[in-house]
Amino acid sequence: MRKKSLLIVTLTIIQTILLLCGCKHEKTMTEEVPMQGKVFISGHIKNRDLYPHINDIVLELPFFDEGQITYTSLINSENNFYFNFQLHSQMCEVAINPYIEHLYVQPGDSINLEIDFKDLLNVVIDGNGAELNKQFTSFIEGGYYIQDYRIWKDFTTNEEFEQLMEQEYQERLHRYDEYVTKYQPNEKVKEYISQLIKADYYTALFQYAIYCQIYGMEGFDLNRYANRLGEASLLLDNRVITNAHFRLSKEIYSYLFRINERFQNHDQTVTMDDIFSPMKDTHAMPYLYTQSLASSLYELNDTTYFNQYKECFDQYVKSPYLRNTVLQLQQSKKNYQENPKPVSDYILYGNYQDGVKALKSMSYMECFYNLLNSHRGKMIYIDFWNPGCPPCMHEMKPLKELRQKFSIEDIVFISICNNNNKELVKKVLDTYEMHIPGIEHVLTIDWPNGNESNKLYNQLNVNSLPYYFIINREGVIVNYGSMMRPSYHGTEECIKQWLGAERIES
Repeated sequence: MRKKSLLIVTLTIIQTILLLCGCKHEKTMTEEVPMQGKVFISGHIKNRDLYPHINDIVLELPFFDEGQITYTSLINSENNFYFNFQLHSQMCEVAINPYIEHLYVQPGDSINLEIDFKDLLNVVIDGNGAELNKQFTSFIEGGYYIQDYRIWKDFTTNEEFEQLMEQEYQERLHRYDEYVTKYQPNEKVKEYISQLIKADYYTALFQYAIYCQIYGMEGFDLNRYANRLGEASLLLDNRVITNAHFRLSKEIYSYLFRINERFQNHDQTVTMDDIFSPMKDTHAMPYLYTQSLASSLYELNDTTYFNQYKECFDQYVKSPYLRNTVLQLQQSKKNYQENPKPVSDYILYGNYQDGVKALKSMSYMECFYNLLNSHRGKMIYIDFWNPGCPPCMHEMKPLKELRQKFSIEDIVFISICNNNNKELVKKVLDTYEMHIPGIEHVLTIDWPNGNESNKLYNQLNVNSLPYYFIINREGVIVNYGSMMRPSYHGTEECIKQWLGAERIES
């Protein structure tokens, strides 16, 4: 329940930042120029014949959930793979999943890995980064590291909460002392691990404080921890980049929205600078703006809001590590805007060129293809929903209102529900009076291949509800995602834009 509530809060914040505007151009803290240099990682696969279908290795770097930094290397005929990338920090945590969850690299490192498909739990690390990783592995995987705080005991006051937090923190310090005594790590490793422990502490502090407010614990003061923001931000100086730093930044981000009274009172004039003002002149600002813009780009398939905040982005975000990832995400969205067909084809047909070829291996898509073809020549707005989804219910009235803004001759609205309880679905549609001209209601269980609807959803990447597609007259998906809701003003603008473009072309 806690995770679900925090997810709803996060989605609400993401939606709201898209409505915020304005950037105050004032002098900000100068970011420290990080160390930088090349990192070389080579590897060899032993006993590859056990999994001959595995053709590549993927390297992942830390970032927010909204956008991933990955490098892919093919496994060559000698069963070797190679990575070569520029690193802009003193140290960075990377992963080669599912083989190595934590691999630590520094500028100038040349690391060699041996991955034995017969013994996947014991990857051999060699090279000039081997000792650093050996010391980290002893801590991370040796039983000394506990990432998640366990604040499960009931409490009603700030004092009780702080006491539980302190107990958890002291337990981690005790384990750290045991590790240092036994392994005698060098000063650099001790510094990095100390930062990790502190980052986890502040992450839990802000996360659980938000949780307490969400559940309305009487007398609990959320603002009490605002004076800890400055301490936490000291960890975000880009000298060390790990997943823990991004987890911390996300919680600071959420906390700032929760303590801003104007935002909580739905003041439409509040700006991101207003919300982030407690972090002015701190190392957190680049992370906060990076997350804001990465979220907007990730959730929306256009660059309108990125362009609106480009000056703010340039003002606050100097770190190449943060900048490059957002700029690549922005470029990918720009490319999609200019030519949506390749992305659309991949969503609809996978590795095949069209529906005819796709059906040979993806028969579960047939009813969906037939549905699109039956409306060829019109724009299509598709709404994936379910009765057990509160946000879906919230969009019922806006869906009708959006439908009424466009001609039935121009665009058809299709509401697709994946639920076996027909009576429940009928009750919801009747309650919201959804049976109006121009909205076609589809229940996947009524399709001949309805028992394979989960495969359909996976192919279309409908991994959350509600979820939407906007499809032009030629059958090309021109926008999609959970943010293209009827209540979001950008949805109406997107439809108008494509209807206008199509009229001009015709």
